[in-house]
Amino acid sequence: MYVKQVFSIWRLLGGIWPGLLAVTGYATLVFYLFAFKQWDFLSFPISIITILGTALSLLLGFRTNSAYDRWWEARKVWGEIVNDSRTLVRQSVSFINAPKEEKDFIVSNIAHLQIAWCYALTNSLRKGQVLVYADLHLTSDEHNYVASQDNIPNAILNLIQFKFAELHEQQKMETLLYQNIDQTLQRLCDAMGKCERIKNTIFPTQYSFFVVLVIFIFTLVLPMGLVESIGRIAIPITFIISFLFFYVEWIAYVMQNPFENGPNDIPMTSLSRTIEINLLELINAPKIPEKILPKSGVVM
Repeated sequence: MYVKQVFSIWRLLGGIWPGLLAVTGYATLVFYLFAFKQWDFLSFPISIITILGTALSLLLGFRTNSAYDRWWEARKVWGEIVNDSRTLVRQSVSFINAPKEEKDFIVSNIAHLQIAWCYALTNSLRKGQVLVYADLHLTSDEHNYVASQDNIPNAILNLIQFKFAELHEQQKMETLLYQNIDQTLQRLCDAMGKCERIKNTIFPTQYSFFVVLVIFIFTLVLPMGLVESIGRIAIPITFIISFLFFYVEWIAYVMQNPFENGPNDIPMTSLSRTIEINLLELINAPKIPEKILPKSGVVM
């Protein structure tokens, strides 16, 4: 996620400069043919440009709002994961009734499993190697079990559930307290499902294509509507207006997929590290990792 207050102009142009160059070259060609070759038919009524620009603004507004809703929902889900991860370990510390040494071992194991779940979910959403960082918090038996499963984050959550169920069966946790922890695990499972839904639900392709098509048509007729009234000034004006529309569409494009490991995505690695630090502090672990700091204004 980009965290700087000032945005680089090169980052602005990074995804749209080919289109801007093409539009500027096209506007230059229209001016040349109209002014020097007397191709008067290239002049277009400005009223049509205004109507088309208004329609395009409405389409882009809806597209941007829809993309931002996906991004913001993903960020809220990860906020819930942070809170519920802390709650799970805090409940473990308070609810487990066992001798101190045994209790510390159980709580530590649950905390490490929860940390592994966060990293595994992050890697799974980014389509990377799921057990990277997660395997550091798993025993060999736990690693072998989850590695054999298709959905590794779900398998880790199952391990946590099994451990609490075993504690309840051994009467080391009261039924009412066990139900409270089960609700926390259910919320974590729901959060995982929401992330998977956002990841696997493609933004309507036909709508995205239609918006791009309208932008293309608009940039074709824009210099024709300006060249007669303002002459060569139509070239920079076309560049500026096209830049605005291209950039708004590019913002929507990069925000509609918040789990692609890009600079505008949800900082899941940083959030997972925050969870790791918090949970290790709760169990008084001897070694606490450092926070992940932004690099070039981006935190992942």
